[in-house]
Amino acid sequence: MRIDPKNERYDFFWKTMERCDWAFEGEDDKVLTPVITYLAEQGDEAIFRFDDLMSELLYHLDTKVLAEQYKNVSGFTSGDGFLYSRCVALINGPGYYEKAEKGKQKNMWDLEFESLLYVPQKAWVLKYGETGEEYPHIPPLSFETGSNEVGWNAQCSR
Repeated sequence: MRIDPKNERYDFFWKTMERCDWAFEGEDDKVLTPVITYLAEQGDEAIFRFDDLMSELLYHLDTKVLAEQYKNVSGFTSGDGFLYSRCVALINGPGYYEKAEKGKQKNMWDLEFESLLYVPQKAWVLKYGETGEEYPHIPPLSFETGSNEVGWNAQCSR
């Protein structure tokens, strides 16, 4: 099932991601620092909403068809590598995401942006001075590879 990443439901996520500082391209944590700082200045509901939207967007890219693309480009199968490459679609905005979901961004499979996964937790830690282990939120959808059962169904077609 495809989603419309340009749907206003995702506006908060994409507008927050526009805060990335690309002057630090190649240093992923620094690119994301303004995003983390912004979220830490918001209430918990904003941090958790960002987490939920990020997880949902990653979940919808967790499909057998895209995993096979990843394997064909990378030359191997890695659940973590596939997840980190899916993050590339989110870091590059809704237009890129939409093409990725349709299987039209094959260049993303040799790239990774794992640091994105830790943004909500880091924002919460910055806000409260707690450890990451204390982060109190679990999104309703898992972004882990293989979580999207419909997307991994062999009968599923795009």
